[in-house]
Amino acid sequence: MQKTAICFGMGLAALVHCGAAQAQSNVTVYGVMDAFAEWGKAGTKAAPVKQNRIQTGGANGSRLGFRGTEDLGGGLKANFLLEHGLIVDTGTPASSSSFWNRQVFVGLSGGWGALTAGRHYSPLLTHQDTFDPALSTTGYGSAYNSGVMRFISRVNNSLLYKTPDLSGFSGALMLAPGENVTGKTHSASVKFEKGIVGVGAAYGITEGLDSTKEDKSIWNIAGSLKLGSAATLMAAVQHTRNDSQTINVQDNRSEFMLGGTYTFGANELRLSYGQGKIARVSDSTARHTSLGYLYNLSKRTALYAAVQSVDNPNNTGYRGTNGFTFDAIEGGVPAGAGVHARAVAVGMRTRF
Repeated sequence: MQKTAICFGMGLAALVHCGAAQAQSNVTVYGVMDAFAEWGKAGTKAAPVKQNRIQTGGANGSRLGFRGTEDLGGGLKANFLLEHGLIVDTGTPASSSSFWNRQVFVGLSGGWGALTAGRHYSPLLTHQDTFDPALSTTGYGSAYNSGVMRFISRVNNSLLYKTPDLSGFSGALMLAPGENVTGKTHSASVKFEKGIVGVGAAYGITEGLDSTKEDKSIWNIAGSLKLGSAATLMAAVQHTRNDSQTINVQDNRSEFMLGGTYTFGANELRLSYGQGKIARVSDSTARHTSLGYLYNLSKRTALYAAVQSVDNPNNTGYRGTNGFTFDAIEGGVPAGAGVHARAVAVGMRTRF
């Protein structure tokens, strides 16, 4: 373990030195540190639970990253990115399965767009994040992060093509063959954003996991409308098919989200309401509500606070069989069926 840490430190120093000594390679070291205190109540009807904890990733996931480009001439560039996610409150990696557990890819870009290979955010998630009024789609207060609405996050062994901006139109296409290990995943998105209007659509499909699993698909249509220079309204409609991927289980879902942001000076208000229902199952409508506030101390550092709640219905559960969980990075107190879960958080995020 000590040798590994020393080798990593030496490699980091060498990479930073290389970026400083050879400016043409344009290597950048960057990161996010984010931590918050949370007070929540959930559990079950018979055994309600209160939990106070220090967490990470409320506004943005904490990470250490390296980004680089090389000009190959004729408008062609070579690009790479490596990101390590970490848990600030414990100093441990965000994933025990891999060190570079966020995005990791390499590829080429030019006037025709960008093509990269590695581990990427799915176009579905990027699309959802564009039209999500919460602090971030995988952060505190998001209907997606709550489990009331679904998403497909990062995809291993994937090829990703992004188009250039074409008068407000842009798109992305991802293909991941699965390599006979995790099943196939493909995702795509298209967006038009110009002036006061933004609209887009995206999907993600995971198939062929094994003979006991059904193919899962998520389809999302979303839009935004700017009201002057300060306010933006957002909405999304989503359909999730075979959510649990278990054969012969009724788990198709209809989901939607409404919300908005309001900015005044260094202040940001973010309001979100999300709802999800299992098709043809009574008393299965879960409702998520959140209100967030962010104060920008500078371009890099912000303080934030958020309150959120979920009405978890009697005939459904979220995050497997445990019901609702407030944070996706580290599991919080789940809410059993029929429980009204609620929590409040105060935190800080800084970028470097």
